[in-house]
Amino acid sequence: MKDSAMPENHSKRYYIRTFGCQMNEHDSSKMGVMLENMGYLPSESVEDADLLLYNTCTIREKAHHKAISEIGRSQLLKKKNPNLLVGVCGCVAQQEKDSLFEIYPHLDLVFGPDKISKLPFMINSAINGERPLMVELVNSSDGYEFLGDIGRQKFEAGAAFVSIMKGCNCACSYCIVPKVRGREVCRTPLEIMTEVNRLVDAGVREVTLLGQNVNAYTSKRSLDTNSEMNFTDLLRMISDSTGIERIRFTSPHPKDVSLELIEEYGKNEKLCPHIHLPIQSGSNKILKAMRRSYTRERYLEIAAGLKTARPGISITTDIIVGFCGEKIEDHHHTLDLMNEVKFDSSFAFKYSPRPDTEAFDFADDVDEEEKERRLADVLDLQSNLSKSANESLVGSAGNCLVYGMDRMKKGLLTGRMPDNRIIHFSGNPYLIGGIVRVRVTGAFRNSLKGELDL
Repeated sequence: MKDSAMPENHSKRYYIRTFGCQMNEHDSSKMGVMLENMGYLPSESVEDADLLLYNTCTIREKAHHKAISEIGRSQLLKKKNPNLLVGVCGCVAQQEKDSLFEIYPHLDLVFGPDKISKLPFMINSAINGERPLMVELVNSSDGYEFLGDIGRQKFEAGAAFVSIMKGCNCACSYCIVPKVRGREVCRTPLEIMTEVNRLVDAGVREVTLLGQNVNAYTSKRSLDTNSEMNFTDLLRMISDSTGIERIRFTSPHPKDVSLELIEEYGKNEKLCPHIHLPIQSGSNKILKAMRRSYTRERYLEIAAGLKTARPGISITTDIIVGFCGEKIEDHHHTLDLMNEVKFDSSFAFKYSPRPDTEAFDFADDVDEEEKERRLADVLDLQSNLSKSANESLVGSAGNCLVYGMDRMKKGLLTGRMPDNRIIHFSGNPYLIGGIVRVRVTGAFRNSLKGELDL
C-alpha cells in the first residue's frame, strides 16, 4: 500500500548521496524505502533526480568539507531544473541547522538524524513552497522512531543492518557524535527481534547490529518486568530465538567490553570471529587527553582475551595520528601496540579539530607535514600486517556469504568470510545471497582470492 503522501507524478525519481558511517548508510536505505513507498523511483544519477538528498557526516573535517562542496554544486542542478527538491540531512544538518538555508538559498529542506520519520511530511511541505527545518534531538525512547518496520528494507544479498540504539553518552574530547546524534536511546528487545525475524523471512542470512556505542546497549527484557538485559544478553537472544545464521556488530567501545562479551565469542558460533575495536592511540597520555576511559594495558588485555576465547579472531581498529600534544614517543607507542595486537586492518586518520568539541580549544600543535609522516608510518605498518595475516590464510577454507559480482573483475563473485575478509572467486551468479565453502588460494593486502571448495 502506498503512502498517502504519494506525489501526483509517480515517475518522480530520487537520489541519496551518503557520506560517512554505516549508520548513515542504514539511514539512507530506510529513506529510500520511505520514498519508494511514496511513489518515487531511484535515480542512477543526480542529473536525473527530482529529489536530491545529501546524508552527511561531520565527524572528520574531510568528510564535512566533501559534503559541503557537493551541496554547493547542487545549486547548478537547481538552476537547470527549478522543480528539483534539494535536502540536507545527517550530522552536518544537525550541526549547522538553519545556517544551511542562509549559506545555500537553493535548499528546500534540512533535517537531522532523529527526524527521518518525518521525511514524507517534509517533502510535501517543500512541494507546497515551505522550507522545513527539523533538527530537534530526541534523547529518550518516548519520542524516538527507529523505523524498523516501515516496510521492505533494502539489503545487500544475504546481509542487512539492524539498528539497536542511537546516540552516545561518552565524552571523547575530539568527537562531535554526542552533540549531533544525541544521548543513547535503545530499542526494545521485542522490536529488534521482530525486525531480525522479518529479515530472515526475506532471505537474510547475516545481520550487523548498529549503534554509535553498540555494546553499551541496555534495555528491560519486556514491558512487564524490571529485569535488565545487556548487549551480550541481546546477542544470545538473537542467536537462540531467530533463524539468523551470522551476527556482527559495530562499533563497540573498549570501555564497555565485558568479560561476558569476550567469553561469548568462545561460546556462540553465530557470532562472527571479528571485532572492530577502535584504539585511536597507543599512548596512555593521549588516550587520557582524548577521554577514552581505558588504558593501553586494558586494550591489550581485551585483545588477548578475545584471541584466547576465539582463536583466529580478526581484530580491526581506528587510529588517529597527530592528536593535540602527541609527541614522537606517543606515536611510537601506537606503532608498538599495532605490532603487538597485529591488527588485521585499520582505518587511520590525521587529527582535525572539530567545532563544538572539547579538543577544539586544545593546541593543535602537530604540524600538517608531521601528521602526514605519522599517517604514512601507520599505513605502511598496517599494510605489512594485513598482507602477512592474509598470506597466512592461504590453503585454509571457510564459509563465505556471497554478496554479488566482483565490480572490478568480470566473471568473479565477491563475498565475506566469517572473519570479515573479502574474498573473490569464480562461481555461478545463482550463488549470490547464499553461503558457500571457499578455499583461499591467494592473498592481497585488502582481500583474498579463492575457489569453491566442493
